[in-house]
Amino acid sequence: MADATPNDEQPIAQSSDHKAWQVATIAFAATRIPLAIFAWLIARYRPHELRPGHFLLHGGEAHANWLVNAFQRWDAYWFLNIVREGYRFFGVVEQVHNVRAGLPETNVTPFPLYPLLMEVGSWATGDPSSAGLVISNVCFFFSLVYLFKLAALEMDERRATIAVWFFAVVPWTYAFSAIYSESLFFLLLVGAMYAVRKGYIFWAGVLGMLASLTRLPGVFIAIPIGWEIATRYKWRIPDLIKKGWPVLLVPAGTLGYFAYLWHLTGHPNAYFIGQQGWHKEFVMPWYHLGVWFREGMDPEAWMDATVTMIGIALLAFGYKKMRTSYWLYALASFLMLMCSSYLLGLPRYLSAIFPVYFVLAELFERYPAWARGLSYGFAVGAPVVFFVWTTWSYAF
Repeated sequence: MADATPNDEQPIAQSSDHKAWQVATIAFAATRIPLAIFAWLIARYRPHELRPGHFLLHGGEAHANWLVNAFQRWDAYWFLNIVREGYRFFGVVEQVHNVRAGLPETNVTPFPLYPLLMEVGSWATGDPSSAGLVISNVCFFFSLVYLFKLAALEMDERRATIAVWFFAVVPWTYAFSAIYSESLFFLLLVGAMYAVRKGYIFWAGVLGMLASLTRLPGVFIAIPIGWEIATRYKWRIPDLIKKGWPVLLVPAGTLGYFAYLWHLTGHPNAYFIGQQGWHKEFVMPWYHLGVWFREGMDPEAWMDATVTMIGIALLAFGYKKMRTSYWLYALASFLMLMCSSYLLGLPRYLSAIFPVYFVLAELFERYPAWARGLSYGFAVGAPVVFFVWTTWSYAF
């Protein structure tokens, strides 16, 4: 794999902070402004989708502000529900049926950091929905900045810029501006990796802990952090014990949340019980391939299969091109997604695996015509996916 020397204190490619901010600002404006315009058009021509007072999901209502409301869909109402009522546990319940019927729901599957920030932010904005929108977009902007900074440690500025643009126009880019935890999660991941690459090991552990308090896959950031620390100190055990201990902070976020749920519910595995309500159970990573070939595929399965094949192809191509620590993180995150019996949301979950954008940048350089076509497809697909999502047609 494409690693530098273990004790390499200097970045592979130097990039000024000014360039990172410049690229991030342009990418943010060029993608978020069109999304806002598209949201306004939907509010104007599909007003029934945005009517204030209209009951939506588990006790939630449409927001009076059209911009906030356009990004307040599907899982956003779980976060709002947690802010409003706290965590609730009713054992294994049929979540899809109960949501539609207004029956009790278990809401322990969203991790707590994002709704906690929404609650704190609501003191300034006046309501948690507005706070969530601000938090998501601020985190998305800084994700662009630090993705560039991290990419610039591996490649030249041109390819780092390409990586940022692929991230900004990925078809599920709406999720990074929506009242979802994706942008916060992504920022913490790239922040943790940038910190450990620059030698700030303690802060890498802290950011990794916060990532694992945001979403379950965040715990896997311990793998690349640990790998970078180990290679930095040439796997010398005394040095790893003395200087590498902050990696142990990473799982503390997830374990702390599980401990809280145990205290709240009396069930040490309350989180996984809650997941069963969404038909999510552990399966072998090749399970879905068997289902697709055995039972055939509907349009949803075709989308999941296509995204899965793209993910496998990027992992395969990235094996030789990607830094070892990044590839290990991408592999662990991908396998976790494939080991779930229910793939709803797979495309946007994959879009949060940051190393894929480095692979796409390399592909752009090696196969420019193909990669340019892919980038155009991304740019066209993004508004279509956003329209389908914001009009309650599909939850992606």
